[in-house]
Amino acid sequence: MLLEREVPRIEAPSQGLEQYTTPAELVIDMLSVPLRKGLLDGAAVADLGSGTCRIAIASLLLGAARSIAVDFDQRFGEACAYSAQRLGVSWGLLFVAAWIGSDIGPLRAGSIDVIVMNPPFGVWRRGADREFMEYAMGLKAKEIVALVKSGNLDFHTRLATSRGYSLNFLGTHDFLIPAAMPHHRSRVRRIKVDIVELTRA
Repeated sequence: MLLEREVPRIEAPSQGLEQYTTPAELVIDMLSVPLRKGLLDGAAVADLGSGTCRIAIASLLLGAARSIAVDFDQRFGEACAYSAQRLGVSWGLLFVAAWIGSDIGPLRAGSIDVIVMNPPFGVWRRGADREFMEYAMGLKAKEIVALVKSGNLDFHTRLATSRGYSLNFLGTHDFLIPAAMPHHRSRVRRIKVDIVELTRA
Protein backbone atom coordinates (compact mmCIF):
# COMPACT_ATOMS: atom_id res chain seq x y z
CA MET A 1 0.00 0.00 0.00
CA LEU A 2 1.24 3.49 -0.92
CA LEU A 3 1.12 4.89 2.62
CA GLU A 4 2.98 1.93 4.10
CA ARG A 5 5.66 2.24 1.43
CA GLU A 6 6.11 6.02 1.29
CA VAL A 7 5.29 7.24 4.81
CA PRO A 8 7.59 5.72 7.45
CA ARG A 9 6.61 4.12 10.70
CA ILE A 10 7.41 5.82 13.98
CA GLU A 11 10.93 4.83 15.04
CA ALA A 12 11.84 4.65 18.74
CA PRO A 13 8.29 5.52 19.90
CA SER A 14 7.72 7.16 23.26
CA GLN A 15 5.71 5.15 25.77
CA GLY A 16 4.71 8.26 27.72
CA LEU A 17 3.37 9.94 24.59
CA GLU A 18 1.71 6.69 23.46
CA GLN A 19 3.22 6.91 19.99
CA TYR A 20 1.87 4.19 17.72
CA THR A 21 2.00 4.20 13.92
CA THR A 22 -1.53 4.18 12.49
CA PRO A 23 -1.86 1.24 10.06
CA ALA A 24 -2.57 2.41 6.52
CA GLU A 25 -5.80 0.42 6.39
CA LEU A 26 -7.19 2.31 9.38
CA VAL A 27 -6.07 5.64 7.91
CA ILE A 28 -8.13 4.90 4.79
CA ASP A 29 -11.09 3.62 6.84
CA MET A 30 -11.16 6.85 8.84
CA LEU A 31 -10.75 9.19 5.88
CA SER A 32 -13.41 7.35 3.89
CA VAL A 33 -16.01 8.70 6.35
CA PRO A 34 -15.71 12.40 5.41
CA LEU A 35 -14.78 11.44 1.84
CA ARG A 36 -18.13 9.67 1.30
CA LYS A 37 -19.95 12.72 2.65
CA GLY A 38 -18.12 15.09 0.30
CA LEU A 39 -16.43 16.87 3.20
CA LEU A 40 -12.81 16.34 2.13
CA ASP A 41 -12.82 18.06 -1.24
CA GLY A 42 -11.16 21.45 -0.78
CA ALA A 43 -11.27 21.10 3.00
CA ALA A 44 -8.96 22.32 5.74
CA VAL A 45 -8.01 19.19 7.68
CA ALA A 46 -6.22 18.74 11.01
CA ASP A 47 -4.38 15.63 12.19
CA LEU A 48 -3.77 15.89 15.95
CA GLY A 49 -0.99 13.70 17.31
CA SER A 50 0.15 13.17 13.74
CA GLY A 51 3.31 11.14 14.14
CA THR A 52 4.81 10.80 10.66
CA CYS A 53 1.75 12.40 9.05
CA ARG A 54 0.07 9.39 7.46
CA ILE A 55 -3.42 10.81 8.00
CA ALA A 56 -2.49 14.36 6.98
CA ILE A 57 -0.76 13.26 3.78
CA ALA A 58 -3.53 10.84 2.83
CA SER A 59 -6.14 13.58 3.28
CA LEU A 60 -4.31 15.71 0.71
CA LEU A 61 -4.12 12.79 -1.71
CA LEU A 62 -7.89 12.43 -1.32
CA GLY A 63 -8.72 16.05 -2.11
CA ALA A 64 -8.13 18.24 0.94
CA ALA A 65 -6.88 21.76 0.18
CA ARG A 66 -4.58 21.88 3.20
CA SER A 67 -3.73 19.68 6.12
CA ILE A 68 -2.22 20.75 9.42
CA ALA A 69 -0.34 18.01 11.27
CA VAL A 70 0.31 18.64 14.96
CA ASP A 71 2.68 16.62 17.13
CA PHE A 72 4.69 17.47 20.23
CA ASP A 73 7.61 15.41 18.91
CA GLN A 74 9.39 17.77 16.54
CA ARG A 75 11.57 15.01 15.08
CA PHE A 76 8.62 13.99 12.89
CA GLY A 77 8.68 17.25 10.96
CA GLU A 78 11.47 16.20 8.62
CA ALA A 79 9.90 12.80 7.88
CA CYS A 80 6.54 14.43 7.16
CA ALA A 81 8.07 16.97 4.78
CA TYR A 82 10.08 14.31 2.95
CA SER A 83 7.08 12.00 2.48
CA ALA A 84 4.83 14.85 1.36
CA GLN A 85 7.40 15.90 -1.23
CA ARG A 86 7.79 12.36 -2.58
CA LEU A 87 4.02 12.06 -2.93
CA GLY A 88 3.59 15.49 -4.52
CA VAL A 89 1.52 17.11 -1.77
CA SER A 90 4.07 19.31 -0.01
CA TRP A 91 2.08 22.34 -1.20
CA GLY A 92 -0.71 21.53 1.25
CA LEU A 93 1.04 20.16 4.34
CA LEU A 94 1.96 22.17 7.42
CA PHE A 95 3.64 20.40 10.33
CA VAL A 96 3.44 22.16 13.70
CA ALA A 97 5.46 20.96 16.70
CA ALA A 98 3.23 21.82 19.66
CA TRP A 99 1.50 20.38 22.70
CA ILE A 100 -2.23 19.88 22.32
CA GLY A 101 -3.97 22.49 24.43
CA SER A 102 -1.32 25.13 23.86
CA ASP A 103 -1.69 28.07 21.51
CA ILE A 104 -1.24 26.48 18.09
CA GLY A 105 -0.98 29.39 15.66
CA PRO A 106 -2.79 28.12 12.55
CA LEU A 107 -5.52 26.33 14.52
CA ARG A 108 -8.42 28.55 15.52
CA ALA A 109 -12.04 27.74 16.28
CA GLY A 110 -13.90 27.58 13.00
CA SER A 111 -10.75 27.43 10.84
CA ILE A 112 -10.79 23.64 10.38
CA ASP A 113 -13.45 21.72 8.47
CA VAL A 114 -12.48 18.14 9.31
CA ILE A 115 -10.33 16.54 12.02
CA VAL A 116 -9.11 12.98 11.58
CA MET A 117 -6.84 11.64 14.31
CA ASN A 118 -5.39 8.73 16.20
CA PRO A 119 -4.97 10.33 19.64
CA PRO A 120 -3.34 8.67 22.69
CA PHE A 121 -5.60 6.07 24.26
CA GLY A 122 -5.01 7.38 27.79
CA VAL A 123 -3.39 4.14 28.97
CA TRP A 124 0.03 5.47 29.98
CA ARG A 125 -0.97 9.08 30.57
CA ARG A 126 -4.39 9.15 32.18
CA GLY A 127 -6.75 11.63 30.56
CA ALA A 128 -4.71 12.08 27.38
CA ASP A 129 -7.59 10.79 25.24
CA ARG A 130 -9.98 13.28 26.83
CA GLU A 131 -7.48 16.12 26.34
CA PHE A 132 -7.24 15.45 22.60
CA MET A 133 -10.98 15.00 22.12
CA GLU A 134 -11.83 18.19 24.01
CA TYR A 135 -9.27 20.19 22.05
CA ALA A 136 -10.60 18.83 18.76
CA MET A 137 -14.18 19.72 19.64
CA GLY A 138 -13.04 23.17 20.74
CA LEU A 139 -11.95 23.83 17.15
CA LYS A 140 -15.62 23.46 16.13
CA ALA A 141 -14.91 21.34 13.06
CA LYS A 142 -17.93 20.05 11.15
CA GLU A 143 -16.63 16.49 11.40
CA ILE A 144 -14.24 14.65 13.71
CA VAL A 145 -13.19 11.07 13.09
CA ALA A 146 -11.03 9.41 15.73
CA LEU A 147 -9.61 6.10 16.85
CA VAL A 148 -10.38 5.37 20.49
CA LYS A 149 -9.62 2.39 22.68
CA SER A 150 -12.52 -0.07 22.71
CA GLY A 151 -14.60 -0.18 25.86
CA ASN A 152 -14.87 3.59 26.32
CA LEU A 153 -17.83 4.44 24.08
CA ASP A 154 -20.11 5.58 26.90
CA PHE A 155 -17.46 7.99 28.13
CA HIS A 156 -16.81 9.42 24.66
CA THR A 157 -20.54 9.71 23.93
CA ARG A 158 -21.14 11.73 27.11
CA LEU A 159 -18.11 13.91 26.39
CA ALA A 160 -19.26 14.59 22.82
CA THR A 161 -22.80 15.46 23.94
CA SER A 162 -21.48 17.88 26.56
CA ARG A 163 -19.59 19.75 23.81
CA GLY A 164 -22.48 19.94 21.34
CA TYR A 165 -21.52 16.95 19.20
CA SER A 166 -23.26 13.69 18.45
CA LEU A 167 -21.21 10.49 18.33
CA ASN A 168 -21.65 7.71 15.80
CA PHE A 169 -19.91 4.37 16.42
CA LEU A 170 -18.53 3.09 13.10
CA GLY A 171 -16.98 -0.21 14.10
CA THR A 172 -14.30 -2.09 16.01
CA HIS A 173 -10.96 -2.97 14.45
CA ASP A 174 -7.74 -4.75 15.33
CA PHE A 175 -4.81 -2.39 15.83
CA LEU A 176 -1.49 -4.19 15.41
CA ILE A 177 1.44 -2.79 17.38
CA PRO A 178 4.86 -4.25 16.51
CA ALA A 179 7.18 -4.71 19.49
CA ALA A 180 9.08 -1.44 19.91
CA MET A 181 8.98 -0.63 23.63
CA PRO A 182 10.61 -2.30 26.67
CA HIS A 183 7.29 -3.55 28.10
CA HIS A 184 6.33 -5.38 24.87
CA ARG A 185 6.58 -9.13 25.42
CA SER A 186 5.33 -10.41 22.05
CA ARG A 187 6.50 -9.65 18.51
CA VAL A 188 3.16 -8.05 17.64
CA ARG A 189 0.51 -6.88 20.09
CA ARG A 190 -3.12 -6.77 18.97
CA ILE A 191 -5.54 -4.37 20.63
CA LYS A 192 -9.14 -3.47 19.88
CA VAL A 193 -9.96 0.07 18.77
CA ASP A 194 -13.18 1.80 17.74
CA ILE A 195 -13.61 4.31 14.94
CA VAL A 196 -16.00 7.04 16.04
CA GLU A 197 -17.47 9.95 14.11
CA LEU A 198 -18.44 13.17 15.86
CA THR A 199 -20.67 15.66 14.10
CA ARG A 200 -21.81 19.03 15.39
CA ALA A 201 -25.36 18.82 16.66
